[in-house]
Amino acid sequence: MIVLLLLSSLAVAESQEDLYFRALKAEEAGDLSLALRTFEEALATPGPYTAEIQEIVDEYRDALGESERDSSDYKETSPWEFHTYGNLVYMGLNYWRKGASTESGGELSSSVNVSLDYNSKNWIHSFGLSFSGDWFIDKDDMPSLDTSAWETSVGLGYSLIGKSLTLDVGANMNASEDDDWHPDFFAWLEKYLARYDNQKMGVAFWGYENTDGPLSLALYASWHRYVKYGLKSSVYVGGRFEADSIRSPEYWLKWGGPSLKPSISYKFKTEISIDARLNMFYGFVVDGPDSDYEKVQKFSGSWSCNVSWVPNYFGLFIGLEQFYKHYSVPADYEIGYSQNSLFTEYKAGVKWNL
Repeated sequence: MIVLLLLSSLAVAESQEDLYFRALKAEEAGDLSLALRTFEEALATPGPYTAEIQEIVDEYRDALGESERDSSDYKETSPWEFHTYGNLVYMGLNYWRKGASTESGGELSSSVNVSLDYNSKNWIHSFGLSFSGDWFIDKDDMPSLDTSAWETSVGLGYSLIGKSLTLDVGANMNASEDDDWHPDFFAWLEKYLARYDNQKMGVAFWGYENTDGPLSLALYASWHRYVKYGLKSSVYVGGRFEADSIRSPEYWLKWGGPSLKPSISYKFKTEISIDARLNMFYGFVVDGPDSDYEKVQKFSGSWSCNVSWVPNYFGLFIGLEQFYKHYSVPADYEIGYSQNSLFTEYKAGVKWNL
């Protein structure tokens, strides 16, 4: 059914709304020149967003110092685009678990990403290469996390963005002070099935596997509200499956249950953005090594709030993110992990997009 919907969408010429959303997607991906070209294409197409798009195009041209440049110059440029983006951030770490003293430490983290994008009429193809590294400070003060002094990762990815479909797949090779190289793999597919005004509804699939750790699969219904400035929000609601260990590598559990991922953000015309996100999962054991594990349940959640200011190619950001885990177990059954734990990250750093 999804294939038929996709084929039918390709047979229809792009409307102003289609181009508008595609330009916003390019902007979110960090390809500002491609976003501008697509906004200009949308401006030349009749529709209800002409006034808003004209304002956006004017802001882009003013920022680039090209207010007098003819838009046809953009349409004649190469469909290939190269850009790089990344960040450098310091994180204060705090770990609390029930029945133990609080542990604190620090982490210096950086990432560099380069991508080569190709813009066809209906699709944006992006090929990416990423490098990241983490250096932990005062790790001896956080013995419960058993943290290596450093971690590093090299990744390859491919993204496909269309007016009604988004695909993101990739793989990373990870290593640390204590572990040899091992890969993880991820995939994200979202299909938009309906739209109204500046909103889109659809379905999404998420998959992740680490050969040294957990497996996660999820299927969501999605809703999005897109704007360049003002209030933007999205909600993913559905079911998730996980496989991980709470005791030792010999005792793996398979979990299933509901998952909810809402987010909301507000962007001012001063290029200051406020962003808040939730990611919650309540899991019931669907398979374990013995009948005792069938009584185990867990709640895992993360919530974050970030403030960023990106006036041009470089910007600043600060934020807070917390990860909470709770295990519900029988009173006479003991597991190796604390039943309640909270891990907090306080972030401050710089980011760039060139």
